[in-house]
Amino acid sequence: MKHLPLISIAGLFLIALSACQESPKDTAEDVSEARQDVNEDVSKARSEEAEEVGDAREAAQSDVNEEAAKARRDVLLAEAKGRHEVAMEKCDALTDDAEEDACEALANAQLESDKASAEATFKSAN
Repeated sequence: MKHLPLISIAGLFLIALSACQESPKDTAEDVSEARQDVNEDVSKARSEEAEEVGDAREAAQSDVNEEAAKARRDVLLAEAKGRHEVAMEKCDALTDDAEEDACEALANAQLESDKASAEATFKSAN
């Protein structure tokens, strides 16, 4: 009779345990819901990943475009400065001071115009 309380407790435990078990239908529903939740989570994660990759590519492309525009502007400015130096040397060869001054003014005006054009090209690329 010493074991009777122990057996009673074990029996009650088994009864309580069996009352907590789900039916096969409940289990199937829970599994189905869990799968659906996982599919939704994975789908959301994939969508976010694609968006982040797209954003990264867009940012990278934007950086590339900006760097290309800066490089193009720098080339245009270097060409303008080169033309200006050549024009100024030609102006120095003139013997008449008025002609030399007019030549230099024209060369300087052309340089300013070329600089403005280079900046406009840069801004339109961005």
